[in-house]
Amino acid sequence: MGSPTSTDPDPSASPEPEGRVRIPPAERRRRGDLVAISLIAVAAVVGTLLVLASGDAEHTEDRVATTPLSALPDGPLPTALTEAWRAESPATPAPLAIGPAVVTAGPDGVVGHDPLTGREAWSYRRPELPCTVGSGFGDVLAVFRTQGALGTWCSDVAALEPDTGARGPARNADLRDGTRLLADRDHVTGTGTDHVETWRSDLVLTTEVGRITTPVQPPDAQPRAGCTNGSVAVGGGTVGMIQRCPGEDSDRLTVVDADPQSSEKPEERSSQLLGVRGARLVALTDQRAAWAAPDGTLHVVGTSPDTVDLPAAVVPLGAAAGPTTDPPGLAAAVRPVGPVLLWWTGTATVALDGGDLTPRWTVPGALGAGAAWPGSAPATAALVPVAEGLAVLDATTGAPRGPVIPVARALPAGTPVTVATTGTVVVELRGSTVVALRPPG
Repeated sequence: MGSPTSTDPDPSASPEPEGRVRIPPAERRRRGDLVAISLIAVAAVVGTLLVLASGDAEHTEDRVATTPLSALPDGPLPTALTEAWRAESPATPAPLAIGPAVVTAGPDGVVGHDPLTGREAWSYRRPELPCTVGSGFGDVLAVFRTQGALGTWCSDVAALEPDTGARGPARNADLRDGTRLLADRDHVTGTGTDHVETWRSDLVLTTEVGRITTPVQPPDAQPRAGCTNGSVAVGGGTVGMIQRCPGEDSDRLTVVDADPQSSEKPEERSSQLLGVRGARLVALTDQRAAWAAPDGTLHVVGTSPDTVDLPAAVVPLGAAAGPTTDPPGLAAAVRPVGPVLLWWTGTATVALDGGDLTPRWTVPGALGAGAAWPGSAPATAALVPVAEGLAVLDATTGAPRGPVIPVARALPAGTPVTVATTGTVVVELRGSTVVALRPPG
């Protein structure tokens, strides 16, 4: 007996000619069916977009500037500076003078200020506090905390235009509290003790190193996933990190490509044991890395196929040597100024040659790395914070370009001071306070 789906032939049907295959008639759809299907598809798409938009609008307060901020003109080196305004900014590890804005961040979210007056031109707020705020690709990059089943993360990343605060690209990152952002050319890297990730200008992931929370990569994609990171640096399209790995009796320096062929597996340029514990990565180029040893020496090693076999250069730092403990947020940051990279050791500012990373000149007792004065071309002037104010130095030689610009700070001993500039405004970060200074008049 045939079942309801039996394919037994119907005796009343006309037989098909031999060798001919019968093609069943096409399924007929009524116009009402097609309209209903179309409406369901449209409703699904619109519903998804409304959920995303309403959720974002519900949790975000984005006040965009109606009149964009304008870039300030450069000016001659000042001989005096006075305080123009100040604001608290606990979520910016360095002063942020990005485009025409000075940016602060903390419990009130991210705020773009007029550099001359401190007026709030725009703001961006979410319910959670910002983990860190930095810059890259000419944008403000804000990383906000998120709470989930796996704990507290720093996952919400938003790019903001510095002149208006308008939102650009966004992403969901796998960063932890304490992360810092390091920018290099076309990439930005987020630091972490067991996970480092790098993005391009549209905030799409280009590479990640370390432990992956929800692994979707091949099992051998992360050869040292069990290692912990010390200091992390970027430079020359590469990302470097001091790694401390199980079973190894010294620190390891690993350098990867910032933009490999696939984001699923990091491409190592080099990975070498350093022979010491407690190393601190200082600076990175496409050819070399500089790291500081606990004995007060600076080591410059090759990291590319052309330089990795060259003998290391070892330079005693003397009184300029600082602690080699891991830096805050693991971020090894140097400030490019003309032909040099300014590195604050914790006790002095050392100018490293931008090519071979060897020291050119030193400022003992400096309070921070320093920054370039925008209007000082063709010979770039560096402003280096010292106890009396700001030392004005030739970036190439370290020779004074004039007297120290007096700045009264009244800070506790040992408080670091980091500097940025925009137009004729000098922006200092003193502890968690941003202070804007400008020539009098």
